[in-house]
Amino acid sequence: MPAVPEMESNVIGKLLARKGILSKREQELRAREQELLQRLASALERFGTDVAPDDLRRFQEAREQLNGLFLLVVAGEFNSGKSSFINALLGERVLPEGVTPTTDRINVLRHAPQVSEQLREAYLLERTHPADVLREISIVDTPGTNAIIRRHEELTRDFVPRSDLVLFVTSADRPFTESERAFLEQIREWGKKIVFIVNKIDILSRPEEREEVTRYVAENAAALLGETPQIFAVSARQALEAREDSGDNEEQLWEQSGFGEVEEYLLNTLDQQERVRLKLLNPLNVGLRLAAKYKDATFDRLKLLAQDIEALQNIDQQLALYHQEMLRDFEPRLARLDVLLGDMERRGTRFFEETIRIGRIKSLMDSEGVKRAFEREVIGETPRQMEEEVGRVIDWIVERNHKLWQDIAQYIERRQLTRHQEGMIGDVGPSFSYNRQALLDSIGRVSREVVGSYNREAESRTIANEIQGAFATTALAEAGALGLGTLVITLVSGAAADVTGILLATALAVGGFYVLPRKRRQSQRDFQRRIAELRNHLKDALTRQVHLELEQSTARINEAIAPYRRFVQSQQVQLNEARGELVATEDALLRLRADIEKR
Repeated sequence: MPAVPEMESNVIGKLLARKGILSKREQELRAREQELLQRLASALERFGTDVAPDDLRRFQEAREQLNGLFLLVVAGEFNSGKSSFINALLGERVLPEGVTPTTDRINVLRHAPQVSEQLREAYLLERTHPADVLREISIVDTPGTNAIIRRHEELTRDFVPRSDLVLFVTSADRPFTESERAFLEQIREWGKKIVFIVNKIDILSRPEEREEVTRYVAENAAALLGETPQIFAVSARQALEAREDSGDNEEQLWEQSGFGEVEEYLLNTLDQQERVRLKLLNPLNVGLRLAAKYKDATFDRLKLLAQDIEALQNIDQQLALYHQEMLRDFEPRLARLDVLLGDMERRGTRFFEETIRIGRIKSLMDSEGVKRAFEREVIGETPRQMEEEVGRVIDWIVERNHKLWQDIAQYIERRQLTRHQEGMIGDVGPSFSYNRQALLDSIGRVSREVVGSYNREAESRTIANEIQGAFATTALAEAGALGLGTLVITLVSGAAADVTGILLATALAVGGFYVLPRKRRQSQRDFQRRIAELRNHLKDALTRQVHLELEQSTARINEAIAPYRRFVQSQQVQLNEARGELVATEDALLRLRADIEKR
């Protein structure tokens, strides 16, 4: 139907009010409805491109229809006699009739002094006719449903939301078929008032047959709609023949056709007040349907987001547990290094006790010999053992990091596997689901890439270099790029230098042999101090590296999920606001509908 421009709509409203067609109460209701429909439009804008285009179009058409003439839509299956029924109303064969589908487009009949037709939109033909019934009612003939040409049914289904009243025509020879039931369910969803026309009643010769068909339609319609609708049993063929026949059979045909009751309903029962009521209810019910649909959509999305929030919380909890487990499991590994250093410290104490004494004066003068003995008896295999133990710590760090990323990748993968079971409501636009899934996919892709590209050897080498660099910086900067074992030897073997060669000879010449016990105690203290320094430096370097790896792993994972987290948080805020507005608008529309229906 051609859209009614906003300016023209306002003019129509003012003219109706000025002519007294709309009462003051009706004007107030109409103004309230326009305000609420605009409020609903604003609420739907929060969905952006996720609002189905068909929903927007139907909503806009319904709002525009509020300002037009009363729109009576005639619908039903093909060959039920819709066109014949309309021709009988007009009193002239305006529309083509036939046993095959004859209506392939929407025909809108309006009042005009002259008969004419004009294509307004694709598949929408506007016809004018001087029939009195069209002065305050526009009649729409729709293509028949359940025809081979499915496009015809789509046209009818698409046009129904514009209607103020639906006359549903069913045939007396096959009343209320299953396909008619399915089509009526779609009409009901839009909250339309439906009046049933049982056509071709003349093919039933006995009154009880007519009553049986009418009762059958009434019972099935009541079960479907929740209330018994208005039903008219007519013969459009006899009514049209009566109007075309000016002879003696005119009154008899007209009486038999049952069309008098239909005209009485359309012209008198369906008076101006009732037509205004139905016209007000039309866009209101369309708005209520959309409000309910998108309110449910926000609820479904919020349920999905609740699962996403739970997923993010699970990842955060997993990272926290990873931190705790790493720090807890790191302590025993440090303890094993302490055992190695403790054993070396005990050997050193024993070495100084046995070496620095009067009976070993001659050997003490051989500084190189003392150093070799110290390295052999005290240091021994400790550097190698420490390097191996530190290597095991490094391997453990690498393994735990790898395992963390595997866990994250598997968790995200499970989220992706279940995404098809988290169905969205109806045909609500795809951008929310697409954006959400794209972010989940990106996290899973990053996780899989990290796991797939994890080079254990390279990772271990990097960590070893970082530990060695930190250890060398704090323990013995001048050692440069020496290995950990060399650093250990360099740091602890210096304790033996003070008791060898010229230094010891000078001390004996100056102080005599009583200096040996003091020198021994000094060497032991120096050695213990160096072991303590070594222990602290090694502990600091390894602890710093563990914390660094924890921070880096957490940072990489948080970086990977950051877009997903931001999407979830922002969508949650937007959807809560949208749902709140939809709930409030729906409640206001329901109150307005109650006020309209009380008129």
